[in-house]
Amino acid sequence: MAGWHIRTAGNRLCGVSDEHRQSGPVVVRVARPEHPVEAVAEDDAARRAAAYPSLRMGGPLFGHAEDLGDGRWCVRALWDDTPQAARDTLAHRFRERLAETTDPALAQDLVAVGRVLDWEKVDEVNVAGRRWRVVRADTFTRFGPDGPESPRPSDPDSGAAGSAGLYSDREGVVVDPGAPVGPVQAMVTVDLLSAHYPAAGVPADVHADSRRALRIHPRGVVLPAGYAVAECVEGRWRPASRHLASPQQAREAIAFKFRYLIPRIGQPTDVQIAAYAQAADEVEATRANEVKVLDRRFRITRIETLLRFDRDGPEPPRPSDHDPEPPPEAHFAQLREQGLLPEPE
Repeated sequence: MAGWHIRTAGNRLCGVSDEHRQSGPVVVRVARPEHPVEAVAEDDAARRAAAYPSLRMGGPLFGHAEDLGDGRWCVRALWDDTPQAARDTLAHRFRERLAETTDPALAQDLVAVGRVLDWEKVDEVNVAGRRWRVVRADTFTRFGPDGPESPRPSDPDSGAAGSAGLYSDREGVVVDPGAPVGPVQAMVTVDLLSAHYPAAGVPADVHADSRRALRIHPRGVVLPAGYAVAECVEGRWRPASRHLASPQQAREAIAFKFRYLIPRIGQPTDVQIAAYAQAADEVEATRANEVKVLDRRFRITRIETLLRFDRDGPEPPRPSDHDPEPPPEAHFAQLREQGLLPEPE
């Protein structure tokens, strides 16, 4: 495929000694869109970048990826809020695989790795000669004069209510930081690669790790967009859901909140409950990306997700990432020592 290159500004190591860390300019390969759908998505992205020029960095997402070789990795999951939750998801996947396999050697590997993950905070394991890594991704939301960006017309969006498969767009994505991307996607990648948390808004160690990531994981891949619900409170937009894989999932999250959560929180009147139920019906009927009810304003927002890379693969969790939970078996042992859990039979 014919193409050209975008070079970012130089990324000097500034004394960092890791043998895999990369210095010098980072090259993003660019290719012209060849399919009409790709061209439409490129035009859509360019228009939205102009309409929503401000990028704001959100909290990280964690998951796991499989090394396919030749610089390619397959993202198998990316939805957890903490590194330990991602390790637990990986261990669960391995237990599912163990239940299905008839290969004794693979079963032995899976049992051994499962024991390690149950007791230790390990971010990379080997199964049947292939690497699996717990990975970390940065998230961003575009903002314009009217608030956060909503889903784009060219974004994949499932049909009727209840049809959105949970996390469907977050599993099985093959990524390669050396692969060519469209011109607008390349510019988005360069913009996101240079982003870090502001010193004034986060703890010092989080800011330092964020700046350090620009040097030690200077390459990146923009993953399929995620979505979330946000609420405008006193002129400021606040998250009102976790990250979801499609706009339809976000609509269903709004409808569920209106029908089942709000009636059980506080003490809403019958009139208020009826108003929220009507708003839920309208969201489902119109597939709207914004809804107003009882002086409250909710919007489905589009989340950009960047997976950073160095020469060895995608970025693992950072030392400053919030990771309070111990591995499950280690936690059970702590509870037994405290007399809060009986000894196993």
